[in-house]
Amino acid sequence: MKRIAHGLMLAMFAAVLLPQAAHAVTPGAQHKLDPKRTGLAYEDVAFPSAGDSVKLHGWWFDSGAKAPVIVLCPHGSGTMADLLPSVREFAQRGYSVMTYDLREFGPGGPGAQDSLTNLIFASRWVDDTQGAFAYARARATGRFVFGWGQDLGSALVVATGARDHTLVDAIVCEGLFRTVQEQLLWNGTAQLPDVARRHRILVDGPDEPLSAVQRLYVPLMVVIAMKDDVTPPKVTRQVATHSLTRIDRYELPAAAHLGAELQPGYFDRVAGWFKEIAALLPPPAAPAPPPEPAKP
Repeated sequence: MKRIAHGLMLAMFAAVLLPQAAHAVTPGAQHKLDPKRTGLAYEDVAFPSAGDSVKLHGWWFDSGAKAPVIVLCPHGSGTMADLLPSVREFAQRGYSVMTYDLREFGPGGPGAQDSLTNLIFASRWVDDTQGAFAYARARATGRFVFGWGQDLGSALVVATGARDHTLVDAIVCEGLFRTVQEQLLWNGTAQLPDVARRHRILVDGPDEPLSAVQRLYVPLMVVIAMKDDVTPPKVTRQVATHSLTRIDRYELPAAAHLGAELQPGYFDRVAGWFKEIAALLPPPAAPAPPPEPAKP
């Protein structure tokens, strides 16, 4: 009986922890969807991470030479292929779209050797995201470049915009935690051996959402899913209170942490906000021509 009781206690303990641990990154090794099935023209692209030049891979869907670009930042699970339904929605509204995989994600992973168990955020993924936006900016000469992120992608796109506002013209994100250490307490993993210490090593303070939003110099729209139990609405509102520019909010009463884009009117609202912001911004500056060689 004691063994049975002990086993039941362990099962109950696991039932509490496992759903929370599911919020850690869980990279996919294979693409579950094929970009060819979107019916959109696309190409495979490669670019270096901004931090250590690790080679990363993405897909580029071009809607024309004048179409503004939206970079879709990855979730904390699966691969960039999971974003293909959103790619098609934005493309249908006249945007070019770029997706990409972080270094541990997709057929090109794994990257870093340390364990991903219980890892929810790391600055090396901001490096990867910064590399993706640098590629988009260089390629989309004279076009606006916007950023969109959900789940892990929310923290990544905000940190990237805070690091270098010249890479992105406006950002839409969904749900933000304040700091990694607070989020570990929230999801119940802070007490697990070495988890908090590893995050202190792998996360640079300025990349934390609370710090990054306050340094943003580009317009931000925060989508608030009112049933989000991972990044609760109250926390997201507190994080997205002050920045160096405009902050708008879009509340979805029936949306949870994942799947907000399935709510009616979502893509019209987000795409329309990007269009509104583009009308207020000066045209993107073309890169300066290379200097002429000195005359002998």
